[in-house]
Amino acid sequence: MEGGYIIIMVDYPDLSSLSNDSGIAGLMSLPNASYPYFWAWIMGGIWAIIVLTMYFQEVEKTGKAKMLSSMAVASLAILLLSTIGTVLIIISTEIMVVILVLSLIIIAIWFFSSK
Repeated sequence: MEGGYIIIMVDYPDLSSLSNDSGIAGLMSLPNASYPYFWAWIMGGIWAIIVLTMYFQEVEKTGKAKMLSSMAVASLAILLLSTIGTVLIIISTEIMVVILVLSLIIIAIWFFSSK
């Protein structure tokens, strides 16, 4: 410890840590080993893209749109994608629980606020 600096060495996994039988699920779960919220951010980005696409497409067609309904439909899509990701062991259970809770809250607000 010279000069007041502490050096921490971290061994991040790389492609050499994969086995021959790990397949595509092993390759896709590799980012979770170094940053556990990787797929959560990807799912959030997909959700935002779906929401904004649906919202502005509806505005263009009818001249008015409801953001909450676009959010609810996107939440259903992300819930389906994250369930598939959890089954394939790409998304961790903790991330799936957070996605499930947030999706159900948005869907419940939409369901109880619609006429």
